[in-house]
Amino acid sequence: MKSFKLVILLIALLVAAGCSEPQQSESGVAGGEDASVETPGNVGDAEITLEFWNGFTGPDGDDIAKIIADFNEENEGEIAVRTQTMPWANFYDQYRTVVTSGEAPDIAIMHLDQIAGYARYELLTPLDELAATIGLESEDFITEVWDAGEYEGQRFGIPLDVHPLALFYNVDVLEEAGYTEPPKTYDELVEMSLTVQEKTDAHGIAMPVFWPSNMIFYSSLHSHGGESVSEDGLTPLYNSPEGEEALQKMVDLVYKHEVSPPDVQADGEVTLFRQGNSAFHINGIWMIAGFEGQDGLNFATAPVPQFGEHAAVWAGSHNFVLPKQQDEDPKRQEAAMKFIQYVSENSLQWAKAGQVPATYSVLDSDEFKELDHQYNASQQNFVFPPTSPFYGDAWGPTGPAVDEAMLGQLDPAEALERAAREGEANARDAAQ
Repeated sequence: MKSFKLVILLIALLVAAGCSEPQQSESGVAGGEDASVETPGNVGDAEITLEFWNGFTGPDGDDIAKIIADFNEENEGEIAVRTQTMPWANFYDQYRTVVTSGEAPDIAIMHLDQIAGYARYELLTPLDELAATIGLESEDFITEVWDAGEYEGQRFGIPLDVHPLALFYNVDVLEEAGYTEPPKTYDELVEMSLTVQEKTDAHGIAMPVFWPSNMIFYSSLHSHGGESVSEDGLTPLYNSPEGEEALQKMVDLVYKHEVSPPDVQADGEVTLFRQGNSAFHINGIWMIAGFEGQDGLNFATAPVPQFGEHAAVWAGSHNFVLPKQQDEDPKRQEAAMKFIQYVSENSLQWAKAGQVPATYSVLDSDEFKELDHQYNASQQNFVFPPTSPFYGDAWGPTGPAVDEAMLGQLDPAEALERAAREGEANARDAAQ
């Protein structure tokens, strides 16, 4: 096994180059000053108290706490789960620090595109045998997200959810413009946006200059038949004719069709939609709870309009992982897997937080179909990031490149060519 010093060095390179996403403790606890600790539920002493790390600092934190409280009360005296929650911006640095120092939590949540990197440096526990003991079967999970939890033939992640991009639209603005249905294609998006601007005071759409613009580009790229990176993650493939067309269509919404204001500041597109000043908004499903809490906003959710010839939308996933322990305790691992099984079986509650369930048993349930926003967002062709430790390194430079194209500072071909050079150099350095 690699020495801890070597692991620290290699992971530092990985995280600096590749963490794409996007803590919990009281003073002095490993999670840092921005972390919070909680043991949800009315529970007493338990034989085993599990430490569970996650980055659910928003309203979704309340939803996961409700599930944990139910688990704790159901297993009172035997197992208790104590959460440590911290911002995702701090999470991965803190994670590698506590694992390499021998103070790892029992369970953690990790974004899907991070699993391969942490598995490569032996900071995760293989889950194949443990998953089999609790009866988790691949047939119950969305195939692509289940497969993406593997690295080099071993399972390291168990999916909690899927969180894709979705189209949010203002029902009242569309009705004022004479529409009752959202656009399904790029051309319809342009046509309807032009009509909205002619008949109402709202913009058609506000395209983000910054995050999540590269997720929209990822969707458009695959919709045009392009690819993000090679299977091994070392070679960028987005600087292609398909990539140029995919990005050009995004830029055209601003400068050619003029259905989006230029130079939208960070989160400015969110503000415009909240205020009823844009008809359409493309963002992650995680925005549902925030929009539901916005006074006077009558909105609905739909699949992202198809920018190219293929149906495709970026999707991520939160996965359960078991951090690597210096001294493994089978009883604690068994308790951790019991908790993971419980959450998987009760993920409808988590879906209400603004997520798509990863299991078909919940996804196909009548209860889930009653969640209109989540259900509509689930009716898309999800394209997950490739399973490679170097994906973030090769793909990462698309963020600034897309931003500069959206600002009119570089044309799409120039922006993507520069990003590809940087991405390939980053990935090769990380691999060495």
